[in-house]
Amino acid sequence: MKKRKVNFLPALALGVLAVAGLYLAYQIWAISNPGYLTETAIAYEMEQTVELTAAAVFDKQTVEGSGMLGYLVEEGERVRPGQLVAEIYSSPEQSQAQSQYRQLQEQIELLKSSDNVEGSDVGTLSQMQQNGLYALLNDLAEGDYTAAPADFDQYLLAANKIQRLTGRTESFAERITQLQVQMDALVAAIGSPTTIAAPVGGYFVSARQAGIQPYTAEELDAMTAGQLADALAQAPTATITGVGEIVTDYRWSLYAAAPTEQLRGLRTGQQLTLRLPERGGAELPVTVEELKADSDSGLTKIRLSCENISAEVLGLGVEQVELILNQYEGIRVPKNAAHIRTVTNEDGSTTEEYGVYVRLNNLIYFRRITNVLYETDEYMLLPLEGELGSEDEVRVYDEIIVEGMDLEHGKLI
Repeated sequence: MKKRKVNFLPALALGVLAVAGLYLAYQIWAISNPGYLTETAIAYEMEQTVELTAAAVFDKQTVEGSGMLGYLVEEGERVRPGQLVAEIYSSPEQSQAQSQYRQLQEQIELLKSSDNVEGSDVGTLSQMQQNGLYALLNDLAEGDYTAAPADFDQYLLAANKIQRLTGRTESFAERITQLQVQMDALVAAIGSPTTIAAPVGGYFVSARQAGIQPYTAEELDAMTAGQLADALAQAPTATITGVGEIVTDYRWSLYAAAPTEQLRGLRTGQQLTLRLPERGGAELPVTVEELKADSDSGLTKIRLSCENISAEVLGLGVEQVELILNQYEGIRVPKNAAHIRTVTNEDGSTTEEYGVYVRLNNLIYFRRITNVLYETDEYMLLPLEGELGSEDEVRVYDEIIVEGMDLEHGKLI
């Protein structure tokens, strides 16, 4: 019987390919799953803030009136006694006619400005047009429809002037005449609406814009920190009546309460910064006027004063704010990367050092930390001037090891 000859070469080739495949798979896994996870130390700014529910208090006087209103002045505009601030319309048609009339006025003013191209150049106007377009798109993206009209006007003004300079339009006089005819046709429909004048001079805020804050300064002054916190935790039930309000003084106050520990170290007369997260993140300089601790509640009542007035400020009522206590600049390092290592000295004694391990090429080094400027639950901020051999050795762009086993100074990885 003839013996069958067995060929082992295909099986051997398959085995070699399998080993090579396993090795390649291991290398891919090793690259995608490194033994040490690092985070780069970067220069960073941190803020120590306190979040407050605060009540804004203004010296103000109500502008009486009711009905179908049309406003003649802008929010936050400074008005004089007797100046007309609003109109009362007798019908929707009268209100609509007045609105159209004002829109035509604004278009005419824009076209008159467009005709004045003295000292202008196409390059500057093109940049102005581009800025206006970007601002308009940003307004629409953020839902800021109050700023959108002004940014659109900037875009349109630049576009019109470019047409004048390049000769595509000789003048806007004909268009202005057409708009004037339309305005004249609206005069009869507008008639003579009832007008409302400012009773005093100051800064006007309409009823639709004014914030709701049901307490007077005297009532807030009489409250303890605990009482104030309870009062501001309740949803305001008051309503704004009349046409609006006129704030008669540029200086106003803000009352709030916070845990005493959070406000520790503050003093009366101290200058701080207040941020309004719900008002586009606007920041205002404020002064600490009063601090009253309440041992029963563990809270401290704080009264701040401010001398900045704007349309956003005048609309404040009971508001969520951030009080910025301190601002720090340093090197940001993850807190979970910190370790304590034991160092044996030349005399045999041991010393404990606090710091982090960093990866430099294929070596691990320990970097000491002796001074923490500020810290949160996740990060700590270290001095920017860190250098090797000093007390603080962490430097900007160090690769801080946040995950890894068997960390040791000088270890090869």
